[in-house]
Amino acid sequence: MNKTTRREFIKKSGMTVLSVGLSYPAFLHHVRAASESVLTRAAALSPTDRILVVIQMDGGNDGLNTVIPLSGSAASLYRQYRPTLAIPEADIVPIGTDAAGTLLGFHPNLSLLKELHDRGRVAVVQSVGYPNPNRSHFASQDIWHTADPQGMKRTGWLGDYLDIAFPSADNPLLAVSLAGGRLPLTLRADHVLVPAVSSVGSYQFRTQPPSDHENKMRTFLALNREGASEHVLGEQIRRIALDAYESVQKLQSGVQSYKPDPAIEYNQQNPLARALQQAAQILAANLGTRILYVSIGGFDTHQTQATQHATLLSRFSEAVAVFYRDLVRLGLDDRVLMMTWSEFGRKVVENGNRGTDHGTVGPQFLIGTRIMGGIVGEHPSLRQEDLNPGLGDPKFSARAIDFRSTYATILEKWFLVDSREILGGSFELLSVIQT
Repeated sequence: MNKTTRREFIKKSGMTVLSVGLSYPAFLHHVRAASESVLTRAAALSPTDRILVVIQMDGGNDGLNTVIPLSGSAASLYRQYRPTLAIPEADIVPIGTDAAGTLLGFHPNLSLLKELHDRGRVAVVQSVGYPNPNRSHFASQDIWHTADPQGMKRTGWLGDYLDIAFPSADNPLLAVSLAGGRLPLTLRADHVLVPAVSSVGSYQFRTQPPSDHENKMRTFLALNREGASEHVLGEQIRRIALDAYESVQKLQSGVQSYKPDPAIEYNQQNPLARALQQAAQILAANLGTRILYVSIGGFDTHQTQATQHATLLSRFSEAVAVFYRDLVRLGLDDRVLMMTWSEFGRKVVENGNRGTDHGTVGPQFLIGTRIMGGIVGEHPSLRQEDLNPGLGDPKFSARAIDFRSTYATILEKWFLVDSREILGGSFELLSVIQT
């Protein structure tokens, strides 16, 4: 009998991997990078078992209707510039004063987040952005993903962290994207391959026909374990196939340890809540996962913003609150830090469609038991002289906070690694994390 080759097996079996997230460009990028020289730069391994959960607010969240001024000139200008979109003052939930003494409040649909804030579990970082803002979704997101103001890097800031902190990359679940089956640029790395999972339940190998699944899987493993390929590309494909198989097995067996609590109910109609419940399942399995990435979209509110934005903030607040309660139940809350980001804020002046257009700076949330809660920085000035001429959004001024300061703070104070190599320079650290 002739020996079956990998090519013949794949061609005849009809086997596919569903929801593994090895997208074509990302796959080739990893193969190319893995064939390059071994990482030679000095890297201090991360000596911590702490976990970061990244929540992307996709589309450009309107920061002015998220964290709202209640005093001073900012409050009066806010109502002047937004005759239909300004939140009624009586509905705003006060949270305290910023560094300049301006009283601020949350949108009323952030009431559950307010409860966490009152317990010191939420840091509100104000006026976050970067110099020379780019108002394009794609370009600005690339800048945030890579921590590169030029947006030219091919790897993400957390991908770089994974490469440096885990050079052996022997755990296929060091990081997991739960962002709808896509791998965000943030997690693209040179040496660590991150799976993108559309749902935990569907992250598995499937074969056609299903009735012959066991035989095909045995053949698949035998072929890929038979030894190194003589070709570089073939060897990398073999290793990636085995990593994918290992990650599927570890994940599917591990998540069985998660036992839901009827008192902690994730709203299954809320996409972010569903994603965070899957994050909780992965963390409960104790698989060595260090980064989880989730996303909530719809923040590009150019028209009829009020209802849409209110719904999104309600979903965000609800999902974060139940996830935090679950982390406490699982005994993981002191190991998990949540970080939000959005590619930009919105313009100060509402447009003719009762919406807002692309802007610049906005607020960022850091959430967790080890957070030193409160307000960091100052609310953006809404005075005409402090807005970009002809554009109507706040300048990136001395009162603004560079988003790389947030990243540096997480790298240095949470993951306990040197941030300079990853971020390409030194950035001011924020006093928000209990080390």
